[in-house]
Amino acid sequence: MNRNRILVSLIMMLFSSTLFADALDQSREVISQTNKKLVVSQKRINETDKQNMQMYDEYKNAKQEIKNYLVYNKQLQEIVDSQNKEIATLHEEIAGIEQTAEKVMPFMAKMIDGLGQFIASDFPFLQEERSHRLETLKANMKRADLSIASKYRQILEAYQIEIDYGKTIEAYEGELDQKRVNFLKVGRIGFYSLSFDKKHCAAWDQKSNSWKQLEDSEYTLSLSKAIKIAKKQSSPDLFFAALHPVRSRK
Repeated sequence: MNRNRILVSLIMMLFSSTLFADALDQSREVISQTNKKLVVSQKRINETDKQNMQMYDEYKNAKQEIKNYLVYNKQLQEIVDSQNKEIATLHEEIAGIEQTAEKVMPFMAKMIDGLGQFIASDFPFLQEERSHRLETLKANMKRADLSIASKYRQILEAYQIEIDYGKTIEAYEGELDQKRVNFLKVGRIGFYSLSFDKKHCAAWDQKSNSWKQLEDSEYTLSLSKAIKIAKKQSSPDLFFAALHPVRSRK
């Protein structure tokens, strides 16, 4: 009996040790799993803290931007208020300009007409260029995108160009009586033509409003030299100009 009891006691102790070992292993597993969950939870907490810090920084930045926008909007409002005052002033000035335009426009139209009459009565040099300039002035008078000051300035420039024609010597090529010729303008003293073959020489007569042939060879030589000077093909020098082409030579 004692043996049986001892054996039973030993079996019970062995079974108890096995249960204790299993329980210990389970406890260790639970602790291990718990630690893993704690690590994961800590990571989440850290990430949450990081996100919270980022959100807080973004909040501070947004708050500062709002403050900056308020200051900027205030400045813009001041600019807008100032521009509104300028606009009101401009409206008053425009009203005055419109009244002035009613007087200035007819005056400028008369200036253009006067310029056209002057060109028509002048020596017929650079006709295409001068006619184009005159037509441009007339067309610009109808343009709404050009200011009155701009139109007036163009008219004055056209007058200045015509004035300068009286101070310059110019030579250019063209056609006269179906012949290729060199034209020579000597200020507003004379206007001449010399054919390329130098067989035909003529001067413009203002009285008869026509070309007069120049038969004397001296005219041909003189005009040939003058044309070279005007085209800067020869150094400046004195040359004979036929101021009275219809005059007979003795």
